[in-house]
Amino acid sequence: MALSAARRLSTTASSSSVAEAPPKLSSLFQNPKPRPLPVRGVEEPRRGARPRPRQPWEEEAGALLLRLHKGRYLPGPDLSSAPHAVSPDAVKTAAEWFGHDHQPVAKWLSGSDLKKLALFGCPTVERRTVFASKRLRAFFNIQEDKICGSCKLRSSCKFVNQEVARHNRVILSDTMRIISLFVLDACPQELEITAELKASVCKLLKDAINLSS
Repeated sequence: MALSAARRLSTTASSSSVAEAPPKLSSLFQNPKPRPLPVRGVEEPRRGARPRPRQPWEEEAGALLLRLHKGRYLPGPDLSSAPHAVSPDAVKTAAEWFGHDHQPVAKWLSGSDLKKLALFGCPTVERRTVFASKRLRAFFNIQEDKICGSCKLRSSCKFVNQEVARHNRVILSDTMRIISLFVLDACPQELEITAELKASVCKLLKDAINLSS
């Protein structure tokens, strides 16, 4: 009986040692799956890609910043030689005040260039600029659905097809706010600025500065 009991203890100890034995490493760590090789000629999308840096229109942006600085619309040092370092928000607000103080200049601006600016649509979906653009379109009796229907910013705009009251004059503060975004290259990348539109914007800015001096 003692021998039988000893055998049972030996068998129990043996089975216990087998049960408590650590699992093999191969059962804990599976072989990693190889990453697929990139397709030649196809660039992999980058996560969280930064938007492209602004490229202000050097001559026009410099002229606008210098005029705003001299008129004390834009506080701080003269940054006309470094337009990329200026906040577009600060400039468009300063340009708006400049336009407010020089409203009589608006009647001397080119109607055809102003209409090209109006037909382009809104340079941003920011509320104040959107309504500035809408007022310019209303002056030329341009229907909102005509512009909003083909706008590349439509999906992110809260004011699609919204009409505004028509004024019997071009509001220079609105025009200057819009122009400042173009010359500072502060428009969304989806928008395409044609050479024809750029020429009109440059002429409007040049005339507004010269006529206000």
